[in-house]
Amino acid sequence: MSASSHTGLPPNITQAILRRLPAKSLGRFKSVSKTWNSLISNPKFIKTHLLHHNNITKLILVSDTKSLYSLHINNLSTTVIQLITFPPRQIMWEQILGSCNGIVLAKDELDSIFLTNPTTRQLWKVPVNPYALPDHESFIMYGFGYDSSSDDYKLVSISFWDTDNEHNPYCTDMFVSVYSLRNNSWRRLNNSPYDHAVGHLTSGVLVNQKLHWLTTTRPGYASKIVAFSLENEEFSEIELPSLVDNEKGVFNELVVLGGKLCMFGTPVGNDLWVMEEYGVGESWTQVCIDGVELDDVKPVCMVEGSDRDIVLGGEDEVVVYNVDERRHRSVRVEGVTGGFAIGGAYLESLESPKCISGAP
Repeated sequence: MSASSHTGLPPNITQAILRRLPAKSLGRFKSVSKTWNSLISNPKFIKTHLLHHNNITKLILVSDTKSLYSLHINNLSTTVIQLITFPPRQIMWEQILGSCNGIVLAKDELDSIFLTNPTTRQLWKVPVNPYALPDHESFIMYGFGYDSSSDDYKLVSISFWDTDNEHNPYCTDMFVSVYSLRNNSWRRLNNSPYDHAVGHLTSGVLVNQKLHWLTTTRPGYASKIVAFSLENEEFSEIELPSLVDNEKGVFNELVVLGGKLCMFGTPVGNDLWVMEEYGVGESWTQVCIDGVELDDVKPVCMVEGSDRDIVLGGEDEVVVYNVDERRHRSVRVEGVTGGFAIGGAYLESLESPKCISGAP
């Protein structure tokens, strides 16, 4: 039975209509027929659907009970969140480490790493990194993104010894390895020439198919924004905003808003810096945030359909700040058990970590 027989429309019209429907609805429509299931699961259809829906953003929360919840921010003052489950497994979640195209990188309380799609409820466990440093003797930070040149999702790991550990007091190497979802394997790369151990132990910020960290260089410990290209797997540097202290810049934080690289933090004050044109140092623009303490919350994403409303989140708190009016409003979150922390934002999509990896 063809897809058009369910609608009375030609196949190309039916496909065009389906592409415009939300990912969650299409997940249910897979059961309509084998033809529809095949169409909706087709990688080409999934990528085209993502292009039509790349602005439908949801927040992802980690509750005190170690459960995941999704939250959609709109113009209302109250929002109801939904529990995200991955039956039949019951996982105790610890931290969100990144997201790209609807696939979320997350860690459980046992330090196992997973790639998940909160919309389709698919789950993929990343194999243990054979190049990882020993637990309890090292620190590790991650980054996750999509490389269009190889049509692959990559997980980047940067690990370094705990220099306070008595066994490795002088080792300052920054070990880099990359996991390919398509190949389901890890590779060891050259060490990073930058010091990632200074500042916040945060995940890489994904912009322009590059992962970004705040680092320093030795000697002198000058602050640097470094970008790791998922295509050529090499580091490059991006200029700091001219008004940011070159010695203290590393203690700020990087985020992405509306697809643009941004910097904020205590040394910057209550201001947000936005790189309007990627890679152009002169394009850093200062955005004033009045009446909101950035020590308590951090920018997470933009409100859907707006480039003037910034969503800020923290422990048990969600705030929407309007740049033009310089006013903020608190959002009351209902439906979560206990307290919560904002893990980040993700797109609703049909991307499947299992299909990309070639799993049945």
